[in-house]
Amino acid sequence: MSEKTVSTTILDAFLDSYHRWTLQGKGLRYASRELRYCLNVQKERLLEKGITAEDRYEHVREEIKGSLLRQGDPYEAKILYREGMRVTTYRNGEKILKEYKAPVTFYGCLLDKKNYEDRLCTCPNCGHQTMLSELNDGCPYCGTVFETEDSYPCFTSSYNVNNIAERAGLMERVKKRMTIVGVSAGLLIFAAFFFYTARDYVWYFRILASLFMGGLYGGVFAVMTYMGNSLFLAVKMFHEAGKAIKMLPGLNTPKKLTNKLQAIDPDFSFEYFEGRILSLFRTIAYSKDRSSLSIYTGQQDLSALDDLIDIQYRGVLQLKGVRISDDMTQVRIKAFLRNTYDKGRIYRKDENYLLTVERESGSHTDPGFSLLNIQCPNCGGSFDALHEKHCPHCGSSYDLVHDDWIIREIRKI
Repeated sequence: MSEKTVSTTILDAFLDSYHRWTLQGKGLRYASRELRYCLNVQKERLLEKGITAEDRYEHVREEIKGSLLRQGDPYEAKILYREGMRVTTYRNGEKILKEYKAPVTFYGCLLDKKNYEDRLCTCPNCGHQTMLSELNDGCPYCGTVFETEDSYPCFTSSYNVNNIAERAGLMERVKKRMTIVGVSAGLLIFAAFFFYTARDYVWYFRILASLFMGGLYGGVFAVMTYMGNSLFLAVKMFHEAGKAIKMLPGLNTPKKLTNKLQAIDPDFSFEYFEGRILSLFRTIAYSKDRSSLSIYTGQQDLSALDDLIDIQYRGVLQLKGVRISDDMTQVRIKAFLRNTYDKGRIYRKDENYLLTVERESGSHTDPGFSLLNIQCPNCGGSFDALHEKHCPHCGSSYDLVHDDWIIREIRKI
């Protein structure tokens, strides 16, 4: 089996398990601890509001899938993508509150570790032994959930970008509509002409004349259907294009930011940075106690994020500025998002946020870095640095900015 086939198989398995997880709260495969944490805090937000969200990605005909990136040693990171139809259904009990269905391209950052082998792990409660990769939902024997390290390969971040229309099968759908409208209109015209208009003619002439008129007007209505579909698609494209005009300055951001940051970090990857920043923003947005997070050091009032139940990336980060000093690297970016809110009713809204992110200038991109499993530089003990700013083993202070990006400011614009 080729490497590309293996990658797309893992992506399909992840998306299928993600759908089951939205329904049952377990069974999620190939997700890192950080991505799992981010998904869990989003689920908690929904449960607080008495909502459940079923999220699934359906296959579409002639879908495009593949890999965008590969980098690093000993870690290999690649961006996998797949077209699909995303269907999100929000419920309160059995009642459907809202359903969104849209063609999207899903992106996931898959991290693998060279020469990694899955290993046996022992449950601290019952002593049952199973493979590490099977413990995402806890011990399969007694149900005890305990912290484990990541198993590989795993997705560290994910997002999806809306497409204007489902590309695959578009002409087939248009042809089907043309056929239905054309035949229906033709039959109606045939019947009307045969029974009412041409009653004074002999029967065979009535049939020929009615067939001619039915075929003529059926064809006219079929062409009008084609023109109507084309006009609708054009209006939709112009509407989306109008909303996307403000995103155009961000199209050269990947190249500009990569050129600037690779000068101090040869391992910098915009694709990895993009997924990382979106993951941090989601974690902050869905968290109840943001003051305890080490990934956010701003003082802004973020209470407006308390009603967010889904954050969808629109595919563009616009670079607003870079400042590099001997000590710190600061990047200001504008994120274009499509957010879903629950404020008594569920609705979506396009919004833009200005994010200021920082990282120590001497640190390099490490795809295998996990803020939920930090090794204390003083004593070597591991701890969760998402909420801990001091090592619980030796008390040494730890600042996440030494190893990874943090968000210094979040401002809606």
